Amino acid sequence: MNRLIHHLLAFAIAATATAQAHAAFPEQPITMIVPFPAGGGADSAGRLLARHLERKLGQPVVVMNRPGAGGEIGFAAIARAKPDGYTIGIVTAPNVVVLPIQRAAQYKLGDLAPIANLVEDVGIFFVRKEHRFQSMKDLLAEAKAKPGGVNLATTGNGGLPHFALLSLQKSTGAKLMAVPYSGTVPIRQAVLAGDVDVGFITIADASSDLQGGLVRALGQAAEQRSATAAQMPTLREQGVDVVISALRGVAAPARTPAPVLGILSDAIAAVVRSPEFQREAATQKMPVRYMAPGEFQGELERQDRDYRALWRASPWEN
Repeated sequence: MNRLIHHLLAFAIAATATAQAHAAFPEQPITMIVPFPAGGGADSAGRLLARHLERKLGQPVVVMNRPGAGGEIGFAAIARAKPDGYTIGIVTAPNVVVLPIQRAAQYKLGDLAPIANLVEDVGIFFVRKEHRFQSMKDLLAEAKAKPGGVNLATTGNGGLPHFALLSLQKSTGAKLMAVPYSGTVPIRQAVLAGDVDVGFITIADASSDLQGGLVRALGQAAEQRSATAAQMPTLREQGVDVVISALRGVAAPARTPAPVLGILSDAIAAVVRSPEFQREAATQKMPVRYMAPGEFQGELERQDRDYRALWRASPWEN
């Protein structure tokens, strides 16, 4: 009996010490890994969050860029870090979802614990203003009547426009011709020059051309209309079941203790909802969409199912 009491007391003391340690978190600087170079969208979101988060938590949040292999090097560094809450990182979808599907990546999606989503940059199909397509209905009618006769500018296999093309074809049965370009700026230039029929880029990337009346959006690939383009119909409103957007969120290693994840999640939620953060994000044309851990996890799992189905139907080179 005395031995049992001794073990119970030891367990209670250990549990109390662990709880107190978690309650004191954070007691040292936090490293935020960004899996892409400085100056990009993921880096901008990470640095904006870091500035506000360190004030909220009372500890420095140090941004460390770990670019390479389409984000794989940085994602793997987050997944393999000590799971104590002192290393977190920016994760971008679909990149973080797709890499383990298309190759033997250095991490699995399950190696990461989603904390919050920060930004959703919705994709749109668009044409130059003089183009004959006035709607997605026009585009699909011609693409079905002339398989391969309608071309769409992409950034190559594995990019957001490529997934939009595959999803559109899978959803509608239409067949389009992919024309690869080196980035979103060349896509815009090709559409404006009439070198291609249609482009697919994010609302943020197309904003200047939309505001200048140089292009016409055929629809946004969102669950619901983005606040930055409330007048633009979604593809689902037009009977096309395609949802494609670029998410930028925060994750930690999967075995990070739940109390620590809770502290980080609560702090990030408070930061993202603050008027100051919202103001700065708007100035940087950063479309904020906060998701709590459960919602963010569910969205990543949905993307994982969808992209695995795309891979099985049309495996792409990478």
